Amino acid sequence: MTLYKEQMELFPTAGRDDVKAAKSLLSRYRRIKMVVDDFERNGSDKLPPKQEALYKAYKYQTGIIERAVNLITDDEIKRIIEIRYLKGQPHHVTIARFELWHPSTVDRKINKGIESVANTLLLWN
Repeated sequence: MTLYKEQMELFPTAGRDDVKAAKSLLSRYRRIKMVVDDFERNGSDKLPPKQEALYKAYKYQTGIIERAVNLITDDEIKRIIEIRYLKGQPHHVTIARFELWHPSTVDRKINKGIESVANTLLLWN
């Protein structure tokens, strides 16, 4: 019985605050990615210390978000999250892209994707 409980703890489930934090991070992804790309275009090797620290932190955040999204097992959910957050499409555009589904179905899949990202981030931290 204790072995079963220990196995359950290997994959913790994200709580409400973890999901909110993941959604916030996903929502800021495009802006963070733009900053990283700008640093790389303009020479990230000769930055002042404060900007270098920001660059490294943002580069780490974008990498971790991309990895967490890639680990979503459901391909439809992964595609929706990529369109909505990684490509930065507005909610109504995401809904329109999946016109064969009811908008509430798309919303449910977005929420499942955010939960999956939150669970992955919780596992890594």
